[in-house]
Amino acid sequence: MEVLILWTLGMWAVQLLIEWLIYRLQGRRMTGVQYILPCVALLGGAVVIMISIEIGGWNGIGYALLGASLGAAGMLTLITVAITDVVFRRRRRN
Repeated sequence: MEVLILWTLGMWAVQLLIEWLIYRLQGRRMTGVQYILPCVALLGGAVVIMISIEIGGWNGIGYALLGASLGAAGMLTLITVAITDVVFRRRRRN
């Protein structure tokens, strides 16, 4: 189970790094582009879980855990990006 947690945190870190690079390339502005990667990760996790249902058995359980990990990393990234966007908007207003 520790491996699954580490895998989720690793994917979250990679997604945040990609988000930071996108932020820097856009001239330090938050735009709607930052919301695309987490949504794709969530969708990918759901697709992997649906495929794992078709596989079944122990292999299917493994793929379902991988899909859940991918979806959790996408959700963590989406929450992080949303909080960052709110903080930046409040700072701009003041």
